[in-house]
Amino acid sequence: MSVPINALQGQGNNASAQTGSSSQMPGGNLGESAFLTLLAAELQYQNPLQPMNNTQFIAQLAQFSSLAAVTKQSTTLGQILSALQQQNPVVQLSQLIGKTVTTAQGQGVVTAVSDQGGQQMATVQGLGTVKVSDIAGIAG
Repeated sequence: MSVPINALQGQGNNASAQTGSSSQMPGGNLGESAFLTLLAAELQYQNPLQPMNNTQFIAQLAQFSSLAAVTKQSTTLGQILSALQQQNPVVQLSQLIGKTVTTAQGQGVVTAVSDQGGQQMATVQGLGTVKVSDIAGIAG
């Protein structure tokens, strides 16, 4: 089934403006709003004498349901990560693992991080365990 291109142009912008959500997700993927806009346009412009096959319609609804579930899951995982980073400084420090750091004792690659009695420590290859506050510089 074909849908006139001009029927789709402009509708995506109106739909996203009405719902307040973007029709495109980061990375250029279509979001829920754009999917619903395309589905509505397809239904609006279908041939009434040859309507969309029920199987096709159910498949598209299943795709939309999957898209909504993945979007919700992604949002939830982002919220969990944010909460963990705010509550646990070791989670934030884990970003140092694999990075080259400079301290007063020299340079080395961070292999582990820990919290020892409220003091954040980093295990640096060749230097041993150093206080995170003693790290003067970080390189990729």
